[in-house]
Amino acid sequence: MGNFYFQGQAVTCLKFNPQNLTLANGSTDKTVKYWDLETFKCINVTPIDTSPITNMTFDEEKNPDYLFSASGENIKLWNVENNKLLDCLSFIPKTISDLVIANEDRFLLMSAITNNNIAVWYAPLESINYDETIDIVPSSDSQVVKNN
Repeated sequence: MGNFYFQGQAVTCLKFNPQNLTLANGSTDKTVKYWDLETFKCINVTPIDTSPITNMTFDEEKNPDYLFSASGENIKLWNVENNKLLDCLSFIPKTISDLVIANEDRFLLMSAITNNNIAVWYAPLESINYDETIDIVPSSDSQVVKNN
């Protein structure tokens, strides 16, 4: 067993990826750091986001190198292997507090807590084109709206 030395601000979330033996941590410094669990070294850091990272989830079924990270009202899809931003999902005007992939149905589920209310959205992952930005507009039927 080894130790991780997180330099910077407070760690807000951790996600383990068993398929490629990595750990991702989000923090109040507005970055996601990727750690190799065999060497205990940081292997990549995302560019600074607009808000602290509040939650993350790997898309283990589609590609274990894909990570969704929540920051403020945005969810970003990263390719961990090359640290490339693939997509950005925008919410109006909520701060995302939880993020999970329902693998059986292939939905990205998101939630936010504002003014003592809980809002929940979902987006079918097959509707996400990794080459274009998608805005998800909260509505009664939770439809996905694409930007062209």
